[in-house]
Amino acid sequence: MSYPRKPISKILLTISLLLLTLMFASNAFAASQLEQDAGPYQVIMQMNPETPMVNQSGTMTIIVKNKATGQPVTGAKVTMSNPTMMGSNSNDGGNMAGMDMSSSMNNQSGMVMQEQSSMGSMSMEAGSYMMQNMTFNQPGQWNQAITISSSLGQSTVNFPITVGKSGPNYVLIGSVAGVVVIAGIIAAVLKGKKK
Repeated sequence: MSYPRKPISKILLTISLLLLTLMFASNAFAASQLEQDAGPYQVIMQMNPETPMVNQSGTMTIIVKNKATGQPVTGAKVTMSNPTMMGSNSNDGGNMAGMDMSSSMNNQSGMVMQEQSSMGSMSMEAGSYMMQNMTFNQPGQWNQAITISSSLGQSTVNFPITVGKSGPNYVLIGSVAGVVVIAGIIAAVLKGKKK
């Protein structure tokens, strides 16, 4: 008994839809990365998610390297000051009204970021400092100052953070819908093979 062969175009369409869905899904959870030099340091800031939404928890990771050698800087004190909204009057020492943290912030020295090697994190590279559960309650352009102190000296670097308005995550919704469509196509192809 011979079975009719499925057209190759259906198989290629299924594979294309699967790749497109995976691409959108990976972009939905991607982290942004910005790099700047500050005094003796090369500083890389990673924000996850790339564009945090209002009332959505995010994670900031700061990777500190010696600018001259490229080696990670461990044992540094890395602090976040009060973020300010770009274009706002910063004479009040910073505007913290739009951001909530899981732990308290000392107004004089800021909030100390946790070094990942001291937390036993094997997945993070040396010289990584992290702040979790950053939640902004106002959309807009924010400026986050990071101060690094180590035996190399003290320097401050500023990174922009864009906070979007909360709403449906269309990329995630589209990704889930794409997976459902692909599963349906695969089920139809398999059902056709059984007949």
